[in-house]
Amino acid sequence: MKGNLSAVLIAHNEEENIGGMLEGLLGNYRDELLEIIVVNDSSTDRTSDVVRAWMGRDSKVRLIEKGRPSGAGLALKTGFKNVSPKADYVLTMDSDFIENIKEVRSLIEAAEGEGSDGAIGSRYMKGGKLVNYPLAKKIMNRSFHFIVGALFNIRQKDLTNNFKLYKAEIIRGLPWRSDDFAINAETGIFPIVAGYNIAEVPVSWIQRGAGMGKSKFRLFKVGWSYIKVIGYARGLSIRKKTSRKFC
Repeated sequence: MKGNLSAVLIAHNEEENIGGMLEGLLGNYRDELLEIIVVNDSSTDRTSDVVRAWMGRDSKVRLIEKGRPSGAGLALKTGFKNVSPKADYVLTMDSDFIENIKEVRSLIEAAEGEGSDGAIGSRYMKGGKLVNYPLAKKIMNRSFHFIVGALFNIRQKDLTNNFKLYKAEIIRGLPWRSDDFAINAETGIFPIVAGYNIAEVPVSWIQRGAGMGKSKFRLFKVGWSYIKVIGYARGLSIRKKTSRKFC
């Protein structure tokens, strides 16, 4: 993975974190990185100013300004559309995943493994870690994964974490639908339903500390969107089976 990895970071009011993300990714993965795309999702702070300063220092950094309406799914899909045609792999991360930067190496190694099409970072498999994770979110997360696993025979334990590294053909080829945080469920479920071989590696989740801004995730606000993802995945599964039948 030399010089063919595109990293897509979504950022809404992340001036406190985005500089550290860029410094960490460039410092640890310069040889692998083709570009880092920061999608500024209607921020009202200095996120854009911080990224522009980095652009002046490093040509690998790109800034995409996305106006309203804001939304994690809208931002991520905007980033996908702007991935360089030269990229063979795409990494997705939230802009407060500073603690996860060193763990990108595990994703790279798993994605480059024989027969692998990509890898997802799992907080719930052996070796994964949750620090101060809200109980309500954990209950909803595990319930969602139980349903999805039963419906689609998916064994991966953490489909909804926006910490994934896939072959670029997956990012370019699948019909991403959601405009909000439910996009993270789509990026976990859709590739597996479509028949890609997705590995899973243990990673950590650490609650934002002081000086890291506030989380934008609102559990009950996006709950219905996650349910709709199951319907989207069901439709994708049916289309896949139908296309095989008539091949």
